[in-house]
Amino acid sequence: MSIQLVNPATNEMLNYYPTTTFLHNNNLPIPSNINNDDGVIYLEHSGSTYVLEEFMGGHPINVRRFGIDSNDKGYTSAAINKGIELARKYDYKSIYIPSGDYNISETIKIDVQNYTTIRIDGNLKVSESLKDNAIFIGPTLHTKENPVPPVVNSLVGLNIQGLNCEKGKYNASDNTIGVKINNIIASSIEIKRVYGFDIGVLLYSDKGSGGGISYNTFQLNHLHDNKISIKFEKAPGDGYINENIFYGGTFNHSTDFPKVETYHILMENNKENKNPYNNNRFFYPSFEDNDPENAKAAKISGESNTIVGPRMENPANPEYEIIFDTDSKRCQVISKGFGLYKGCVKNLGQENSYETNSGNLLTTNSENPVLTLQNKASSAFILYSGLDINDKTVFSVNGEGKGFYSNSVYAEQGFRWTTSDGSKNDRGLFSGSGDPSISANPGSIYINNNGGDKMLWVKTTGSSSTGWKLIGTQAAPLTATIPTTPVTAQDVWNRLHDLEEKLKEAGLLSS
Repeated sequence: MSIQLVNPATNEMLNYYPTTTFLHNNNLPIPSNINNDDGVIYLEHSGSTYVLEEFMGGHPINVRRFGIDSNDKGYTSAAINKGIELARKYDYKSIYIPSGDYNISETIKIDVQNYTTIRIDGNLKVSESLKDNAIFIGPTLHTKENPVPPVVNSLVGLNIQGLNCEKGKYNASDNTIGVKINNIIASSIEIKRVYGFDIGVLLYSDKGSGGGISYNTFQLNHLHDNKISIKFEKAPGDGYINENIFYGGTFNHSTDFPKVETYHILMENNKENKNPYNNNRFFYPSFEDNDPENAKAAKISGESNTIVGPRMENPANPEYEIIFDTDSKRCQVISKGFGLYKGCVKNLGQENSYETNSGNLLTTNSENPVLTLQNKASSAFILYSGLDINDKTVFSVNGEGKGFYSNSVYAEQGFRWTTSDGSKNDRGLFSGSGDPSISANPGSIYINNNGGDKMLWVKTTGSSSTGWKLIGTQAAPLTATIPTTPVTAQDVWNRLHDLEEKLKEAGLLSS
């Protein structure tokens, strides 16, 4: 049976049940010195111990039960931290921050047990006096006196809904971070709004194998007027940031934002750390800006990191950039996003590729082919083709290496002109070294690349490799030598006869 007791943190009457009837976790003993510990979840009354009704049956811990500020003007970061601390202490997996404004004057430390869910409906307004992280997510080092939870590599299975914090107008001298995410794995975080920080969201890792920031899903919404919206950073010795997925996000800087260098996504490589950022994927981010000189959409480093379908909107700079830095390798921009033109991508790395509204570019800096095409059904089938405005094929290449253009010319050991029936075996122009051995129809021409007096041939008969006739384009001189003695009639006859024979030999005179 429940009774109503006064919550000492808020002076409100709340329902409590005897702990002899209920404990949220039957494996935990009833805490000792309750009133000196939390005095909210568990209370003593008339010699018995009672538990807060909201702590029963899996209901989330409501952080509003842990106090308001001294002037009774609203709820505080201290109340949020107290609720998080008790959730960790009692191995409770559900926390709720109701709607309303919360004054964040100290860092909110989301250091909870694995597989905890936190729902945030309230607005977390960061005090101007706070010069540290507004929100810190991840495990922190615990002392022997406070060993719960034990020190682990990363926090696992965290689910945060509605994460937000707002600083107000950006102040360059603050050097503050909105949300610092440190060493979490296989978690899901919705970032609803982060506004007005030096770094909006910092992903930081200093943990190695079994740790880092990996296999997480982030739903991004409103990240505005941060000098850097999302930054990747690794510690010098160790740390991984890989296999994370980011959905959406509207990124922007207003027209009155200070004229300083800005990035919406910044992967800052630490060369002392040998673990590259890898397999991080951003789906359909909207990059918007107003500064023509200082604003950059993204700087990508590491291996196999991908941006899909970005919106690129900067009216002051049509070549608003995504940069692949010198340490990038096999990174990609996939899909033709709004405003994404060739000049929007600056590629300083290796084997990166990108697709833009003004053409695609695939590059390689290794022995690997830039692009490989194969039709496994038949080598005679088409690998690549182009269509005209009426969807008619105007050129194509098949797996045998034959290229066709407008059904009239195709390349195969030379250039061929197709017949009207499309049989592609009519006359052609060919070249090679030595005498011709190419199958072709009469009327075809062959050029011997070795030159000499057997440079040009014409196909006269048949469709096989025979029937070629030499045209002696560099034959012996066709004029007779001028005699040194007086010329007789017989000399003239002999010279004419010799000229006739040479013309016949050269194929220039019929026999």
